[in-house]
Amino acid sequence: MSDDLQQLMPLVSLDSADSKDHQTVKVAFWTLGCRLNQYDTEGIKTAMTGHFAVEVVPWNEAAHVYVLNSCTVTHKADQECRRLARQAKRRNPQSKVIVAGCYAQTQPEALTRIIEIDGVVGNANKDDVAEWLPRVLGNDHPLLAVDEFTDNPVFDSPLIETFTGHSRAFVKIQDGCNLRCTYCLIWKARGPGRSRSELDVINQLQKLVDSGYHEAILAGIHLGGYGRDLASRTPLVKLLEKVLVEFPELRIRLSSIHPNEVSEELLALFREYSNLRPHLHMSLQSGSSSVLKRMKRPYRSKRAWEAMRQVDETLPDFGIGADIIVGFPGETDEEFEETRRLVEEMPFSYLHVFRFSKRPGTPAADMPDQVPPAVIAKRSTILRELAAGKKARFERTMIGTERELIIESEGARSGFRNATADNYATVLVRGHLPAGTLALVKIENMVDGILSGVVSKVIHEAQGVNPVG
Repeated sequence: MSDDLQQLMPLVSLDSADSKDHQTVKVAFWTLGCRLNQYDTEGIKTAMTGHFAVEVVPWNEAAHVYVLNSCTVTHKADQECRRLARQAKRRNPQSKVIVAGCYAQTQPEALTRIIEIDGVVGNANKDDVAEWLPRVLGNDHPLLAVDEFTDNPVFDSPLIETFTGHSRAFVKIQDGCNLRCTYCLIWKARGPGRSRSELDVINQLQKLVDSGYHEAILAGIHLGGYGRDLASRTPLVKLLEKVLVEFPELRIRLSSIHPNEVSEELLALFREYSNLRPHLHMSLQSGSSSVLKRMKRPYRSKRAWEAMRQVDETLPDFGIGADIIVGFPGETDEEFEETRRLVEEMPFSYLHVFRFSKRPGTPAADMPDQVPPAVIAKRSTILRELAAGKKARFERTMIGTERELIIESEGARSGFRNATADNYATVLVRGHLPAGTLALVKIENMVDGILSGVVSKVIHEAQGVNPVG
């Protein structure tokens, strides 16, 4: 431990019989939000343990420092962040509670006014732990480390080796966004769009393969915008093909893309490479062109229909998911019906339905004709029920088939493990194979809406530095 940090440690204690000295800083982490946040939390851990004598402990244990990596996509995410911060301070009143990430970047002053929060660290500062951790352990209270993003930030992220509690790895290859959709704060929370170099992507994947991971998810805020800021101008499709060739044994999955980014070149990779997972998640948001226009989305309804038909024709049992926002300002019954019809007729295997949430500082928050909460709730229920039916029909077609999947956590039924299939369906697998195992599973049944099956072949058993299930 650095001398500065050692001198500061008496300022925090654990009130525990097990803590007789403070030679290490006990730090607990919690992540809210997307896969990029999961990756960023691991990056903060990597940076912190590289500088200081740090012991990472579970969130529900006593710690000297609690780091909460926040999300601000909805007001509920903000509320949950505040609740968790207060919970941590109650657990150990002498601890230091730090809120980092997107909520910290967009509303730092509001967070510094919450007495339970000792430090607010923005996305532009979160990896600079050598600067803010000693300060928050000292007398800098409340610590405010929130810099604005430059106009042309460089992609910067430490290489990480593991993901605590995850059987599949996330790899951030792109960050930030230039679109500025009218409902969204992510451009402010994450800064301008920027891409990771091809070499750095390969190096990061190699570290994860060396750690024993068998599946990696390539993630970004605007994943389809990958490469536009690089000197090489390498598009996502070219990077993806290079990764598939470089790591033939590693299963690769894409996170969310926009409907207008579904191209024939991309779909050709799904047909050619067996290690590319047959699953796409689309950031759709609405099935109405007029709503999409008010949202400032870069496509219209016709392109969304075309994209899903293209995907559906690519491979059998292809998993197609989407995000949809219900109740965007001015959404009429007719506009909602356009979305409902798209959901009903298109081959979705699942949906994420979000109720419109006013985000401070966005144009949508001040738009006229805000939809009443009761109407939003009713429309949300309609789409969720439609989605549940489509999910059940999709998964029933898998009974009697064999699918590749990754074993994950303990299942809801005794003697079973949760697992994620190649097409993103969830399957309960009989047995006790360790988390992270890649297996071929015969899907036998569906009980209470959940698929179950038995392992027919272990392809790669978990090994190395794999997370616990």
